[in-house]
Amino acid sequence: MKHERTIRACSIWRALDVVGDVPVLLIMEQAFLGTHSFDEFVARTGLARSVVNGRLKKLVDEDCLAKVAKKGGRGYHYFLTQKGRDQFPNALMMLRWQHKWEAASRDFRVQLHHATCGHASEPVPVCEHCRAEIDPRDVGWREGPGLVQVTPAYERRRFCGEVGARRPGGRPLVDTMIELFGDRWATLVVRAMFTRINRFDDIQRDTLMATNILTGRLDRLVRQGILRTVPYSAHVDRVEYRLTEKGRDLYPVILALLQWGDRWFSDERGPPVLLTHSRCGHDLHMVAACSHCGDELTLSNSSFTVEEAATDETP
Repeated sequence: MKHERTIRACSIWRALDVVGDVPVLLIMEQAFLGTHSFDEFVARTGLARSVVNGRLKKLVDEDCLAKVAKKGGRGYHYFLTQKGRDQFPNALMMLRWQHKWEAASRDFRVQLHHATCGHASEPVPVCEHCRAEIDPRDVGWREGPGLVQVTPAYERRRFCGEVGARRPGGRPLVDTMIELFGDRWATLVVRAMFTRINRFDDIQRDTLMATNILTGRLDRLVRQGILRTVPYSAHVDRVEYRLTEKGRDLYPVILALLQWGDRWFSDERGPPVLLTHSRCGHDLHMVAACSHCGDELTLSNSSFTVEEAATDETP
């Protein structure tokens, strides 16, 4: 009898079915910035009209966007639903990572403003209970009641590569993060690292990824400085993959994806994975907090401006 291969269907895996796609993330970025019309999405993302049309339909079908007829009946506006708005912490954690690790290599900076306190802010991932900044080394995890094994049905998606030149007049605000988390395979590799799955064969069993795809993603993550290799035997090719400090700092993005998946895709049994914050001993729930006042940053109390980076004009 032929046995079907299965993988663990955690909330991150389920979330990636919706948002693990570069065009979807480009469109969601623009939705958070206040874009509503089809033509604006095309112009601001640089995507083909057919791609925008298909992804907008998908986001409407997934209840992340609502499609509303314009006054006069000519065309439609697209508005974030509650499910779509709940992706905002993920966007903030992506912005935080790029500010921390890539500010010097970018020709502009995104300034976040918190209306509640009136100050410029950086999003800080904190524990909702104790308000301490979250470090993945302080988080324990165990299987939850909703953990199940499923046979993956991966939709074929073409890897889009660099997205830096897509938006007229500038790059997407979180370009590196869109490239990484828009590639579901790379995200599943990073997920494996945070669950202490570090060797090639173990990662392959965890994801059911084809050998050539996994090899390519591991090589790229090493080149990007997100992973490093550590030999575990005398054989030069026997290595484990470990997160660098840069890679470990992706944890808030992974956690935001997990929390979104828990809220919108868990069944009546509960979440697939339970997290505990060892610093306070409570179940972990991450909040994106303002670096100035400590209050929660939300889509309704936050705004963005884009500033050109200062240039050295010394002859």
